[in-house]
Amino acid sequence: MSNPTSDEIVSLLEDIKGILLLVNQEKLQDAKARLLRPGSMEATVYDLCDGQSTIQDIAGKIQKSQEYAGAVISNLRRKGLIKTIEKDGRKVSVQAF
Repeated sequence: MSNPTSDEIVSLLEDIKGILLLVNQEKLQDAKARLLRPGSMEATVYDLCDGQSTIQDIAGKIQKSQEYAGAVISNLRRKGLIKTIEKDGRKVSVQAF
């Protein structure tokens, strides 16, 4: 039996993640509700973390400085709600769940 490639491992892990998200959807929604107050700036920024928007884009949408937007994104990352990835040579934030 040959060793799996990194692409195969990543694909398998993504499948496992999808199953875990599906099975634990209610618990994840409860956790998100506890961590994000409706109408808060964190909730607004979380919604903008769509995997397309950079910190600069988000700052413009919330009409705040890039430093402020970056601080909110850092808080969301520490809470485990988002992660930052590189996409098309740009750093963007995506919702973890």
